[in-house]
Amino acid sequence: MQFLARLVSVVFHPLLFPTYGALYILWANPNMYGYFGEKLHIVWLIIVFALTFVFPGIWLAMMKQLEMIESFELPTAKERIIPFIATITFYLWAGWMFKPAANMKIPPNEFIFLMLVGASIAAFIAFFVNIFTKISLHALGVGGLVGLTLILIRFSTYDLRLALVGAILVAGLTGTARLVLKAHTPIQVFAGYLAGFFGQFVAFTVVARLI
Repeated sequence: MQFLARLVSVVFHPLLFPTYGALYILWANPNMYGYFGEKLHIVWLIIVFALTFVFPGIWLAMMKQLEMIESFELPTAKERIIPFIATITFYLWAGWMFKPAANMKIPPNEFIFLMLVGASIAAFIAFFVNIFTKISLHALGVGGLVGLTLILIRFSTYDLRLALVGAILVAGLTGTARLVLKAHTPIQVFAGYLAGFFGQFVAFTVVARLI
């Protein structure tokens, strides 16, 4: 059980969810983005992966080398403060790359932009919750995935009801894994779900209308 829980925690690492979300958006909306071509899709995915996973990962590695954190799992709330700020900065940078604008060299993608804004909002919420107690970042990621799926149901060419069931199962599996590893309490996992879901909801309902 411990091995499986760790495997699930690695596969569904919170920093990977923006990339999973971008893949999900491109797959669920072939008519909306298909005419851009696969090469541009790959460029979009590389940008998201680099700014939301590679760069934050390098930042964490530097902090570990400088002994500013004990481990990459960031077991204490205090250790999470600087990584939170860095990650939010990278997320906002990634979102800016996809913001609809006439002078952008790379064609924008409004859905990926809003998804990254939602991830940034969720990370901001987690940052403030972290002042008082830990919050499950894994649950935050899968909560955002469930929220994104609910939103894409309205726009997708495909019937995403089965995908929604899959997202909920992934959320349950990931939350259970964190509990098995005793990395979080049930309340911390539930708070992560809510923060992730809320971030996507605000992005696609409030921010979308503002732009």
